[in-house]
Amino acid sequence: MNNTVISLPENTMTYQEYLRKVEEFVDAKATSGINQSESLIKYTQLNFRRMSRLNKTIRLDEEVVRAVEALDKKMKWLVITEAWCGDAAQNIPYIAKLAESSENVELRLVYRDENPDYMYHYLTNGSKSIPKLIAYDDSSGDELFIWGPRPLLVQNMVMEYKAQMNHEKLPFDQFSEKIHHWYFKDKNETLKKELLHIFRNLD
Repeated sequence: MNNTVISLPENTMTYQEYLRKVEEFVDAKATSGINQSESLIKYTQLNFRRMSRLNKTIRLDEEVVRAVEALDKKMKWLVITEAWCGDAAQNIPYIAKLAESSENVELRLVYRDENPDYMYHYLTNGSKSIPKLIAYDDSSGDELFIWGPRPLLVQNMVMEYKAQMNHEKLPFDQFSEKIHHWYFKDKNETLKKELLHIFRNLD
């Protein structure tokens, strides 16, 4: 837990506002942030389709809903994201559905590259990896927990990939397909377990 007083971004969005913005990027053949490369625009298009599918298919079980309610406090959940981020597209819909299930949770999203000072507090091994979910006590502003940038098993896959010599690496597109196949098979079960562990171990 970070005891430093952190100024929260003012340019936050609801999940529905975020979805509408990603759809606008798709229509405009653009993406969030300064980098408007063809590959990031393609990922944004894929991500919108992924989120649209997940929004329709995700089902929460009572175990995780009860665990959030058992925290018995008003919370603000902030997710750091970008429209082109595949891990964000796979995880945020579940987080949003869970937040929606509880009157104690207000979910907001912020773009990473528009908020570098805020992102600085939530680096992963020195990198600006996203998505990051940070929960705050709504009354005190205290930081309650951090999750991200991806389920631990996937994070280990990514770190192993980055550590490989270039001649050993799959092309990134093939590695990305491997990661998204894992997400498809997992159906957010690992994310649920990691969040349950966090909820049950909060003070």
